[in-house]
Amino acid sequence: MSAEQAGYVPERRRSVRKEAAGLGRRLAPLEVVICCGSGGVGKTTVSAALGVAIAAAEDKRVLVLTVDPARRLATALGIKGIGAEPVRIPKARLRRAGITIAGDLEAAMLDMKQAWDRMIERYSPDRLTAQRILRNPLYQRITDSFVGSHEYAAMEALYELHDAGEYDCIVVDTPPSRNALDFLEAPSRLTDYVGSRLLSLLSGGPSRFGFRAMNFAAAPFLRLADRLLGAEVLAEVSDFVQQLQLLYDGIQGRARSVSRLLRSSRTGFVVVTTLEQGPFDEAEFFCTKLREFKMPLRAVVVNRVLPDVFRDAGGVAAATTLVEDPKVAAWLAGELHLRVSAEAARFIGKTFLSRNTLAHREARQLAKLGRLGEVPIVRIPLFSEEVSELEGLVRIAKTL
Repeated sequence: MSAEQAGYVPERRRSVRKEAAGLGRRLAPLEVVICCGSGGVGKTTVSAALGVAIAAAEDKRVLVLTVDPARRLATALGIKGIGAEPVRIPKARLRRAGITIAGDLEAAMLDMKQAWDRMIERYSPDRLTAQRILRNPLYQRITDSFVGSHEYAAMEALYELHDAGEYDCIVVDTPPSRNALDFLEAPSRLTDYVGSRLLSLLSGGPSRFGFRAMNFAAAPFLRLADRLLGAEVLAEVSDFVQQLQLLYDGIQGRARSVSRLLRSSRTGFVVVTTLEQGPFDEAEFFCTKLREFKMPLRAVVVNRVLPDVFRDAGGVAAATTLVEDPKVAAWLAGELHLRVSAEAARFIGKTFLSRNTLAHREARQLAKLGRLGEVPIVRIPLFSEEVSELEGLVRIAKTL
């Protein structure tokens, strides 16, 4: 039995709105809103719903930048597809779904190849160097292997879009990852990678003296690489990393600029989680790290929360009666003028009691968020259906 089928969601929505006090309106003055969280918590959906809520709160041009190529998001937004070029969400379609936006809402999906190509072109000292890197056979194969590759590309796209000034607010759905902290560490990790000792070692190339003359400690690795790959491939590696190191100053400079933007008062982080133990623990850890990095945490959004009615003492008593009293089915049949089996009555009671157990567990988890200090906690109720249409997305936006 779902919350909506039980008739309890309207009460929960009133509670959420009172608690949230308009998250969309609070975030609307910001230029960048970054939604973070572990995979599977509904981060992409919440990011899109926040974009709708912000555009509804103020007359602003809002862009939702997603890194998750989920087709259901395009469907939910009422468009055929999302690509690298921003697509406008029709205002008329949003009105039909139940919300009127004051501003404009657009959506785009990060194109990884395009992001990396533009980064190479931007940071290369000259056009010849850029072409040499882009044409290198290794380039296409290793960009996805960079530590923090997706995260850094997302930051690059964010900074470029923000710097262009075409949008008043950019909502970023960060890449799905094992650890949400990857997004914050991506700039420094990439500069460390490009400037690493291994790349410096490889950039010497198989010269007349050979790799073997470079470093005695590296000799086993180099002998294995020479045997497995051959001198020709090693030469390609050497050429590639030599050119890559020419980008180091540019990448390092941009990393500093991105870091300043992430710490700016114009930026806000929204951590999205569920009350399951794994995502919840990661969300708490991430919030702590944001404070350590002096990055502005604006809110925590807790998704798929059971309504408070499942903790109602009267409801528990009624459910217990349904389970334990064999006469209650006959009484219900008389009241409803329908056939009600004892088995059905017990099933309804047991379902409520199981939800009661989960609701109490969730309440204990929510209480832990008090340790984060004065941070708005927004609860999105558990709905009975997946968000696969714009109406569902608008319903979530209204809770924000």
